[in-house]
Order: sequence, then structure tokens, then C-alpha cells
Amino acid sequence: METAERPGSPEADTRVVAYGWNPRTTLWIGAVLAALLVVVDILVAAGVDAPPAWARTLMACAGVLLLPGIPIVVALRVPGRALSTVLIVAVSTSTQILVTQGTIIQELWNPLVTQAVIAVASLLGCLWAFRSVPGTTRSPSSRLGRADWALRRWLSLAGLAASLVCFIVATDLLDILTVGHFGVIAHLTIWYFVGLGLLAAVIVVGVTARRLDPIVLSASVAMAVVYNTMLVGAATGETSIPTSFVHRGFINVLAEGHRLPDHIDARFSWAGFFSLFAHVQTAAGLDDTVDLLVWAPLVAGVALSFGLYAIAVAITGRARLAWVAVLLYHGFNWYQQDYFAPQALATIGYVAIIGVLLWQLRAAPLPDPGTRGVRRIVGLLRRTPGRVPGYGPGRTLAMEIVLLLIVTALVVAHQMTPILTVMALVAFAVTGTTRYRTLWIAAGLIFAAWFSYGATDFWFGHMQSIVDDIGQVGQSVGSGVSDRLNGDPTYTRMQYLRMLASGGFAAVAFVGWCLNRSSRAWLVGGLLSAAPFLLMVLQSYGGEMVIRSFLLASPMLAPYAALALASVGAMVRRAIPHPARWSRIAGLVLIWLGVVALGCLETTNRGLNTAFEASTRDEVVLSMDFIQSVEPETRVMSIGHAPHTIAPRRVLDPTGPRFSYIDSNECLENLGECVAERSPDYVYITNQGMKMSALQYGADTDRAQAQIDGLVASGAYEVITRTDSIEILRATGREEAGTR
Repeated sequence: METAERPGSPEADTRVVAYGWNPRTTLWIGAVLAALLVVVDILVAAGVDAPPAWARTLMACAGVLLLPGIPIVVALRVPGRALSTVLIVAVSTSTQILVTQGTIIQELWNPLVTQAVIAVASLLGCLWAFRSVPGTTRSPSSRLGRADWALRRWLSLAGLAASLVCFIVATDLLDILTVGHFGVIAHLTIWYFVGLGLLAAVIVVGVTARRLDPIVLSASVAMAVVYNTMLVGAATGETSIPTSFVHRGFINVLAEGHRLPDHIDARFSWAGFFSLFAHVQTAAGLDDTVDLLVWAPLVAGVALSFGLYAIAVAITGRARLAWVAVLLYHGFNWYQQDYFAPQALATIGYVAIIGVLLWQLRAAPLPDPGTRGVRRIVGLLRRTPGRVPGYGPGRTLAMEIVLLLIVTALVVAHQMTPILTVMALVAFAVTGTTRYRTLWIAAGLIFAAWFSYGATDFWFGHMQSIVDDIGQVGQSVGSGVSDRLNGDPTYTRMQYLRMLASGGFAAVAFVGWCLNRSSRAWLVGGLLSAAPFLLMVLQSYGGEMVIRSFLLASPMLAPYAALALASVGAMVRRAIPHPARWSRIAGLVLIWLGVVALGCLETTNRGLNTAFEASTRDEVVLSMDFIQSVEPETRVMSIGHAPHTIAPRRVLDPTGPRFSYIDSNECLENLGECVAERSPDYVYITNQGMKMSALQYGADTDRAQAQIDGLVASGAYEVITRTDSIEILRATGREEAGTR
């Protein structure tokens, strides 16, 4: 096997060692956080009501994101702030997923003890890592010195602050109950577009500056994530994705039951995410995780951005294009999979793995596979890169163990991302671009073991349908595309904007990939970009596989799209080698208009489903009050999916309420007759359910509401709850379950 090596002993290298962040400062942060968590656990165990709940929640969440990742990543000496940060988050969340999942499986559930054990281990790890830090280290400049605070930075940050103010005003004026088939874009005031224009101006100035300012660009990325993910959440105070409430309910089930329920929902076969946040909920002293839901997309988007930058800088080799790639990713991320869900954490873990392998590929010596033809193919299969400079056998093996740790957490937390990870590891192995040539085998065996023994609820009794899905690409595409082009005609036509955005993004990225053939990551980069679409061969994933494929391909598509745009810019510069001042200004204005247009397109695409996805406080609070107070063995007919009603009483209580739904077009078209035939004890109606019936299924909501009112007028039902967003009817003669 052909292997590239460097002479000398890297482990004994006494040269300056590069770190992403100042290692001692980072370790102090980790040590202080770990010590605080230990103190809090002792106080809580002693019955002391301190610190306040919000402080405990922040510390618990910080612990999940940073411990024990900080000492591990510092000990590994990972260079680059972006890569080290996303690796810290991935290692920390992966470790805690595995620990909390293990405690709930082994019936050792005690979140305070678990948190204390992890904190003590992290504190000891920080002390040990302090000893591993050499005397001479190097890390990128923080750019926080007095000389760095030039007028341009102050103006840029002021522009971002003004943009944030405009965003807050715009969300305060937004009434989501009026949103219809055009989505949220049609109901935004001028304040939103002024703020978007300011953000676009700061971005254009930042990425075109002769000297990049990471402070301004980091703040710009964070603000882009705010605009992209927080619009509806800031307007309502609730998360914009109703499935978040289902996950909230699953977490409550684990926090209350202290075990994995059997034969309830297949998602409990991959309960790592739910176990983790059941642990956080209990350790932080929370009654519910509902207050975390609205902030989850922002935290996930910012954390993921570090990994996106690490991948992009490894692909493009240029910091400027890496920033552009991160912004492009968020500009086309309409898929809304960054909410409070396993997919969000799984994506961060996947991106961290790819970022590490691409960094190693870029930094390590790589043998030439030889000439073209069969010899080149054989050379690729036999080739093994050398070690990263400064990495001896010990740290190289330790990094592989860390990657396997992340893979294992992915396996117990999500269904599809581990399969993609195995595909990605195979791509690195067959192209000879990683030293970890057998890592994919270990990952595959772990997945197979968990699928066989840990995911029995998923495949038990459904193996035939799972097998039947394999190879049915047409079915996957149909359920993900054509089956969604139904319902309201205007809403259906708006869906084509989403297809245009994703297809155009992929096409531009393909051009960039074709133009980047000289890169050592060219072949594996192409395989990584294409791998997510192979998932459609395996499963339709409930009609979401097309969306998930584009989502999981986007971290690789974004750098290649940035390279394509850079090629266009180079062509323009060659055509106009000495542009006049006015032409440079005109060029910047054109770029600014393009960024604003992309922002409007992304707002349109991401907010298209707001009418039936946004939740109000009334829906959240009154739904839970209803579930907690309703009589045993009550039959409830729901107009919609009722995600806010998922709770331990509905899931675990054998005498809990039993829900039925609209299961046919006939029922949808003749709602009053359908209710009368089923004769439920309660009828549960939300704004979400009515809007979904109208937009996705083409129902006449005025007619449906008239039929519902007819049920009340007939005396068969009476209204016990009615607000602008939720209405609950009770069959006459039943005891009251609570009124509003």
C-alpha cells in the first residue's frame, strides 16, 4: 500500500504548536463551567433553591455544547477556530447523548448525578490537558486590539445593530394568523426589507474588503441566521415548526417515565436526542423544554456555521470564499430542518466529521495515484495519505476514536444521517484520501448492531415495507415532489420557487466543482456532494427524502457554488482590468441587489408554510391544559395533526385521550357529517389544522367553519374553548374539561 510519510518524530516536535483558540483560555472556560455545574448539582442535591432556573438552564445547555469537548479537542491540538469549535460541540453532544441514552437504557436515570459525573470528568480532563499544552503555542489573532477597531468596523457593527432593530420591529408588527397561500413574505412591513437591505450592505462590504474582518463577518453570519430562522419565532414567541412540540412531548415522556416506551413511536428507536434533552430538562429543574424550542434554530445555525466554514476553507483554500460559502448555505437553507430535532444535531456531527477529514486531506502529504486508466484507479484504492504534520501515531489514532464516538452518537440519535456518514467514509476510503480506511467498516457495524437490537420498534412487523422501499427512486421523488403539488393553486405554484432555488443552487455548485478539478479534494468532494441523493434509493422517509438529500448535500454544494461565483468575478475582472471608480461602485450595487434578492427568495421559501406551521401561545397553552384535564378514555377528533397535544398522559396513560383525524377526502369535504358519524366526545380545531386543510388539500375553510358552527347550532356540541387560533367543542351532556 502506497503511503506518504514525513521524516522525524511529530510527537517529539518542539516547534510552535497551532491551536484554533488560545488553549489555556479555552481550558479555563471549560474548567470554570465544569466547576460551576458541580457546585450547582451539590446545591440542588442539598435542597438549596439556587441559582435561578434560567441560570441553571443556561449552564446545563452550555455543558451539553462544551463538555467534555473542550479538553478533548485541546488535547488533540486541532488548528483552526472553525474546525475546533464545531468539533468541540460535536464531541460534547455526542458524549452526552451516549451517556444519557445509556443511563435510560440501563435504568440508571439520575440526571443530577450524570451531569456531575460528566462535569467532574471534564474538570479532570481540563487539568490533564493543561499539562499537554506546550510552552510555545500559536492561535489566530482575536482582532480585538484597539488598532483593529477602525471606522469601517464600527460602521458595519452599527449597520448590523440597526438591522436587528428593524427585524424586531418587523416581527412585532407581523400577525401570523393573517398569513395565507403566499406565505409570510406578503405580510412583512417595510421594516423587514430595510433591515434586510442593511444586512446585505454589511455583508457585501465585508466580503469584498481588501482585509477580511472576522468580527464583522461572524456577526453578519449570526444576523443572517437570525433573519432566516427567527422570523416567525420572534413574532409569536413559539417555534415555527410544529414537530418541535412532538419532540417536546417525547422528552416529557422520558423525563417522567425514566425509560424508553415500547411500541409507541418508531422514533424512540433513535432516542438519543430525546434522552439528552430529558436529561437537560431534569438537571436544569425545568417542567418542560418548551422555552428552548424557539431558540434551537438559532443555536443550531450558528454552531453549524463553524463546520460549514471548516469544510469550505478546505475545499476552496480561501477564507473569503469560505465566508461566501457559509452565507450561501444559509441563503438557500429553506428546508427548516434546524429546529429542535435530532436532524439538527446529527447534521452538526456529520459536518464535523467531514470537516476533520477534509482538513487532514488538505494538510497531510498525499501520494500521486499514478497515470490515467486502470493503474490510476488501483493507485487510488491503494493510496494512503501521510499523517498531518505535528500528528504522530497516538494523536492520529485518538482522532479516529473521536470520529467513531461521533458516529456512534449519530447511530443512536438519527435514522438516516448514519447511513450517509458510512457512505461518506466509503468515499474517502475508495479515493485514498484518508488514513482511516477501515473507519467505514466500524461505522457500518455499529449501525447494523443498533438497527438489529436497538431499533426493533422500527422494523419489527414492518420489514416488508422497509424492503419494498429500497430501489423505489420514483416513489421517493414522487412522494417528495409531485405529491406535494396539490391543494391551493397559488400555494402550489409558490412551491416551484423552492424547486428553482434548490435546483439552481445545485447547478451552480456543479459548475464550480467542474472548474475545481486541480484540487486534491475534487473527486471525493464530488462523491460527498452526490452521496445524499443516493439515500433516495433506500427509503422515501415519509416523503421527505428529497428535501433531506438537498439539505445534507448543501454543506458540500455551498463551497463549490462559491467557487463558481468566484470564477464569474475573475472573468469580469479580466474583461475590465482597470475599472473606473463609478463602475466599481456599480458592481457593488449589483452585488448588493443580488444579496437582497436572495434574502427575499429565502424568506419566501422558508416562510411559505407559515400559515399552517406557526404556533400561537394559545395553541400551546390551551392544548396542554385540555390534555391534562380531559376525562379518561375520551375520544377526540382533531382537525389537523395536533402536535401540541403530545404529552405523557396521551402517550403513556392507557386511559388517556384517543385521537382520530381526517383520513379521507370525503371527510374533509363534509366535515360536519364526518364529525356526526364518528360522534367524538371532543372536536379539537386549530388555525394550523384549518390552514393546512386549505393549502395542502384544497379544502374550503369557510364551508368547513360553517359546518363546525352548524354542529354547535344543532345543540350536539358546545364551545368550551375559543380564541383566534384554537377552538374546542364538547359533546353536550359531558362533564366539563375546562373552558376558556
